[in-house]
This record gives sequence, structure tokens and C-alpha cells, in this order.
Amino acid sequence: MKNADTNPAERIPSTSTRRDLSTVIAATHKIPQTLAYKIIDTTFEALLANLIKNGHVELRGFGVFEVVSRKGRRGRNPKKPEQEVWIAERRSIRFKPSRLLRKDLEDATLAPRHRR
Repeated sequence: MKNADTNPAERIPSTSTRRDLSTVIAATHKIPQTLAYKIIDTTFEALLANLIKNGHVELRGFGVFEVVSRKGRRGRNPKKPEQEVWIAERRSIRFKPSRLLRKDLEDATLAPRHRR
């Protein structure tokens, strides 16, 4: 069992869900978890609306999310490599981390990620 004095941010699992984030926020700021969840939802909705309207969102000290267009191209079916398929043009999101985030990640000791 974890120590109750542990920093809430240290309890984030390797794959974070909105619920995991709301648990950490609620514990850190001593607010109800339902309120923390609503804050996270509202934040994500505002980020999405801004991406749709402006094409990019800049979070200083974290990074920039930007909508980019990907050209159509030929690809291969992984199950049948001899079969070519057409991948249509589409929009995607690119993330460029800030210098501060890159520096923090370089200095951090990251735990190995365990996939399910």
C-alpha cells in the first residue's frame, strides 16, 4: 500500500486517463474529484475548440499543438504486403514540445513503459 504522504503526482500510472488526472488534481488541491473531472473536461473541450477555430494551441512551457494536412499516399496492407492500398489525404495533429519540456525530459529519469 502506498504512503498517504506521497506526492499525488507520483501516483500517476504509466497510461493516464481523465479519471487518473482528476484524482491527482483533487488530492493536490483538496477539491471533490467530480469538480476536478469537470475542470479537465472543460479544459480539453476548450483546447479542441481552439484547435478547430485557429489551427493551433500554444501552452507556454509545455508545447504547441498544431493541425497539419497529410497528403494522400500509397501504402501496403500489413496482412497482405503485396496488396497496395490508397491512404486518403487527412488532417492530423502535430505536437512540438517546448524547450522547457524537452529539458525537463532530458533531466528526468523515466520509468520503462509497460504495454498491456
